[in-house]
Amino acid sequence: MYFELKDATGDILAKSRRREDVCDLPLNLIASEKEAYDIQSIAQEALGFERKGYAIIGTSDASRQTLGLTTPIYSEIPASYLLEGVKEFRLPPETIGVQCEFVFTMRRSYSEAGELIDSRTTSDAILACRPAIGIIGRRTRRTFNGDYAAIADFGLHVATICGDPAPDVRLGDVAKIDVTTFLFKQTVFSGKATSVMGDPLNAVAWLAAELAAKGRQLEPNDVIATGSCTKILQVWAGQHLAADFGPLGQIECVFT
Repeated sequence: MYFELKDATGDILAKSRRREDVCDLPLNLIASEKEAYDIQSIAQEALGFERKGYAIIGTSDASRQTLGLTTPIYSEIPASYLLEGVKEFRLPPETIGVQCEFVFTMRRSYSEAGELIDSRTTSDAILACRPAIGIIGRRTRRTFNGDYAAIADFGLHVATICGDPAPDVRLGDVAKIDVTTFLFKQTVFSGKATSVMGDPLNAVAWLAAELAAKGRQLEPNDVIATGSCTKILQVWAGQHLAADFGPLGQIECVFT
C-alpha cells in the first residue's frame, strides 16, 4: 500500500467504525507490520476519542487459529468503546464473535525508564483485575486473513465490556482461574487463564515490551484487555452470554 494512501485508509476505517458500517478497503495490500500500525494510529486519531487503554487479540493458540493470526496484536481502546455496567450490547455488522478475557487496570506508568519488564515488575505496576467480555469484528466487507490487515482494522477490536473489580483476588492467583461460559444457561466452553500466554500477566508484560520498543509506555489507569481465555464464541442477536470467572465473579450481556 502506498504511503500516500495511509491517511485515506485510516479515515475510511474510522468512518466505518463510527457509523457501524463496512467498507471495501483492500487491507491485504498492507506490506508490513509498521505500515499496519501506522494506519491503525491514523484511524484512531481520525476516530477522535480519548484512549482508555489497550486491547490485545490473539494471545491464545485457539484465538489465533480462529482469526488467522500468527502473533498477538494490539490496539488502543477508545473511550466510547470501553463499557462498564452494560448488560445489553447491539452487535454491529461483521462481528466475528466475543471473547472472555481479563482486564487489568494499571497502578502506575510501565515500563519506566530503565525498568526490567518481568513478572515481578508487571505485578507491581497493576492495580486491579476484573472479568470482561470483548467483542471483536471487522470493518471490511471481505475477510482478509493475516496479521497486517487485522492490525490496521483497529486490531479487530469492537468493544470491551468490563465487570466489577474483585479486590480480594491476588494477582498471583489469576493464572489459576478457570472460566466457564454459558449461552442461554447452557454450558458452552470452559477455559483456563493459563491459555493466555501461560498467565494473563504475561500479556501485560508483552504489551509493555511492544510499546517500549516504540518509545511508549502504559500509563496510570490504563486498562489492558488480555485476549481470550476461552474459544472465541460466535453470538447472534437475542442471545444471552454469561461467563463465570470463579473468584473474580461473573459477567453477562444480552446481544441485540
